[in-house]
Amino acid sequence: MDHNLKKEIIQYAKLLEAQGLVNSLEGNISILDRTAGELYITPSGTRKTFLTEDMIAVMKGDQQIGGTLKRSSEYLLHEAALRVRPDCNAVVHAHAPYLTAYAYCNKSINIRCSTTFGLFFGDIPCLPYGEPGTVHIADGIEEAMKEHELILLANHGCVCIGKTMENAVSILEAAEAVMKIYQMAKTVGEISDLSPEQWEQLGNNHPGRKSTVLHR
Repeated sequence: MDHNLKKEIIQYAKLLEAQGLVNSLEGNISILDRTAGELYITPSGTRKTFLTEDMIAVMKGDQQIGGTLKRSSEYLLHEAALRVRPDCNAVVHAHAPYLTAYAYCNKSINIRCSTTFGLFFGDIPCLPYGEPGTVHIADGIEEAMKEHELILLANHGCVCIGKTMENAVSILEAAEAVMKIYQMAKTVGEISDLSPEQWEQLGNNHPGRKSTVLHR
């Protein structure tokens, strides 16, 4: 088993917890070793700050082959995302407050005031509710993640995928920061959106920028 992947899981799990994007009961992250066919994932119901290497669950298919604690009950969510994106090896499932607020309202995010969204996201779809801990938590994931690195899960949270864990975490952090500013902006005054022409030009003038974070 790969100790470096376990260390990476712990490093980023602690970083995400420090930022309030995951906690002891919500959120999990994983890295897939495609050569060995092994999924390294945080355990269920464990405070990320206290994680140690021996706690990290290792899955081979549906069987847990490593880790002293039980794997997250939402590992099927990670497997589904990674299955449809062979260009990616890391998944972050978080309950980032500003993004998750939209998930609680069953609302996709389609803002046009942020150049960051224009360059890196375009939009963030919200999938219909699927019961946590069951196969239905992953309903719709594969289709949605063909075209998106970040999606919302209705009444639950969000899922982000990346080539590396750094990629996935960077995408999540950027989106959460934009949505925080967006909510603040609404208290200041009327939001000023880019025009349809400006939005289209933003994409045309920066070809390939949407994948810059993912593939850097």
